[in-house]
Amino acid sequence: MRKHIILFFSALLVLGACKYGGGNADVLGEDDMVSLLVDVHMMDGYLASQPNNDSLYRYGTGRYLYIFKQHHTDSATFKRSMKHYTMRDEVLVKIYEEVNKRLLAKNDSIVAVIAKDQKNAERQAKNAQKDQERKAKLRQDSINKRYQDDLKGIKKDSIARAKKVAIANAKKDSIKKAQAAKKALLKPKKINTTKIQ
Repeated sequence: MRKHIILFFSALLVLGACKYGGGNADVLGEDDMVSLLVDVHMMDGYLASQPNNDSLYRYGTGRYLYIFKQHHTDSATFKRSMKHYTMRDEVLVKIYEEVNKRLLAKNDSIVAVIAKDQKNAERQAKNAQKDQERKAKLRQDSINKRYQDDLKGIKKDSIARAKKVAIANAKKDSIKKAQAAKKALLKPKKINTTKIQ
């Protein structure tokens, strides 16, 4: 019986040691784990920023599976690797320090791109405003020029029209005067036939 108890505990010790220390073939390497965790945490942030609370349940599974496929692994290997590195605190801290560095670098590059885009947008807005002002000035200048040209044309036309009207009126007046004089001449005078006494 004593042999069986010793054999049982030694087998348990060997199996427990293999389970804890061994099995590294199914565990991702530290560099692979870092790049996988960076992508997983970026997806976590993206899904958490979505307005729907259901986005993790609706879209999360497919996106996480796509990330695992990109890294040539699966969710079971990821869970085993997390469990493995969780048992080794100093390695896990080192992995997450590298994850944090990479995420900060990506954040800085994104912030730089956003700042560059904002500067470009501001520059384009200023250029668009200048173009609108220039077009408005050109439009106003052309309207003013057309107005001035129209005024000159109106002055010339009105002076010519006034002359024509004056000449026409003078002709009408002279014709009326001539007709009145003609009537006066042609009109027989009445002779007063009353007797003078």
